[in-house]
Amino acid sequence: MVTNETPGATTRERRRMPGLRSAARWLRHEADLTRRMIADNLLVSVLPTVLFAVAAGTRYGLPAEVRLVGVSQAVALGLLAVYINDCSNQVHSGTEDAYNKPYRPIPAGLATAHGLARRYWLITTVYLLAGWVFGVWQWTLLWAVAVFLYYRWGSPRHYIWYKPAFNTSGALFPPASGWALLAPIDSTAWMWLAFVAVYFPLALIYEDVRDMEGDRAVGRRTLALVVGPTLVCRWFATLMVLLPFAFYFTLARASGAGDWKGIVCAAVLGALSWTCAARALLRHGHSADRFTYQLFYVTWGLTFATAPLLLARA
Repeated sequence: MVTNETPGATTRERRRMPGLRSAARWLRHEADLTRRMIADNLLVSVLPTVLFAVAAGTRYGLPAEVRLVGVSQAVALGLLAVYINDCSNQVHSGTEDAYNKPYRPIPAGLATAHGLARRYWLITTVYLLAGWVFGVWQWTLLWAVAVFLYYRWGSPRHYIWYKPAFNTSGALFPPASGWALLAPIDSTAWMWLAFVAVYFPLALIYEDVRDMEGDRAVGRRTLALVVGPTLVCRWFATLMVLLPFAFYFTLARASGAGDWKGIVCAAVLGALSWTCAARALLRHGHSADRFTYQLFYVTWGLTFATAPLLLARA
C-alpha cells in the first residue's frame, strides 16, 4: 500500500507527543496555581484598573477601536499587578495561609516559597516592560516598588502601621495606570483617585477580622487583635453606611453629571454597602467574614463602574 507518511516523520511525531503533553500539564498546573493565588484579590485589583480606563475613554469620546486597545491593555496590567502583589505576599505567608487560606499554592503543595519568588521576579519584569511599552511606566514602576518594599521589609510587628500606606498605594497606582492608558490624568480623575485611595483603605482593616487566626499564629499585630474585632466591625460598618452619601457629595455632584444619575448610582452603591454593614455587625465567623469582604470588593468595583456613566460628556 502506498502512503505519504515516512518513517522519519512518524518518529518525529512520536517524539513530539511527550513534549506536548508535558507542556499541557505545565500550563494546567500554572493556571491552577494562578487561580488559587489571585482569586481573593482579583475583583479589587483588576476591576478598578479596567473600569477607570473605560471611564477615560468615555470622558474624552475616543473612537471605539482606541478604547478597545486601551481596555485590553488595562486588563493585562490589572492581572499582572495582582499577580506580583499576591505572589510576593504568599512567598512569606505560607504559615499564615495554612490557617486562613489553605487552598493557596504553598499550603496546597503546588509551589514552594522559592518557586513563588522566581515567578514574582519574572512577572514583575513582564509588568514593568508592559508599562513601558504601553506608555504608563511611571505608574507600573510605582506599584512594583511599593510591592517590593512592603513584602521585603515589612515585619509582622509593624504591620499595623505600614499596611494602610500599602493599601493606599494599591488603591491609587493601578487605577491611575488604567486611566493613563487612554488619556492624561486631569483634575476630575485625580478627584476620583484621591477619594478611592483614602476612603476604601480606611475600610480595608476589616480584612484583619477574617484573618485573625493566622495573624495570631505568625505574631502579626493588627488592629483587630489589638482593639478587638467588635470595634473594627463597627468602624467598617460606619464607613459602609456613609459611603453612598460621601460618594454622592464628593464624586457624583462634582463630576458634572445630572442629579438623577448621581442619585441612582449612590442608591445602587448604598444597597451593596449597607448590606456589607449589616453583615459585618450581624454575621460572624470565618465564612461569613470572607463573604462580606468579597462583597466589599464588589462595592469597591461598583464605585469605579459608575465612573463611565458620571463622567460621560454630553
